[in-house]
Amino acid sequence: MLRMEQAHVIRHKVLIEGQSQRQVARDMGLSRNTVKKYLEVSEPRRLEANPRSRPVLEQVKPRMDQLLEDWAGRTTAKQRVTGSRLHWELVQEGYRVGVTLVRDYLREAKRRKTEVFIPLVHRPGD
Repeated sequence: MLRMEQAHVIRHKVLIEGQSQRQVARDMGLSRNTVKKYLEVSEPRRLEANPRSRPVLEQVKPRMDQLLEDWAGRTTAKQRVTGSRLHWELVQEGYRVGVTLVRDYLREAKRRKTEVFIPLVHRPGD
């Protein structure tokens, strides 16, 4: 992706200085199509990607949260709740969900739950 400054340089070289699009592309190491694209729009703008909807996750998320909450009292530190176990339970209940989605959600849930450690730094003499 070109930076905004580069787009302005392209426009200046072609429109003000009168250089050819081919010459500007060669000098800047770009494709002629890229140079042409930045000349067609008056002001370059970045297109933001739309957040991807995740209908399966939204359907299964409440049940996963409920299972994690239910299992929290029954498990010890060594008896971890694994993504495979959670996936197996969801499949047994009739949910059509992939193991990767379950593992990713479990990883994110554990990350949000962990306590943040900020080390205290003391300079000598403080």
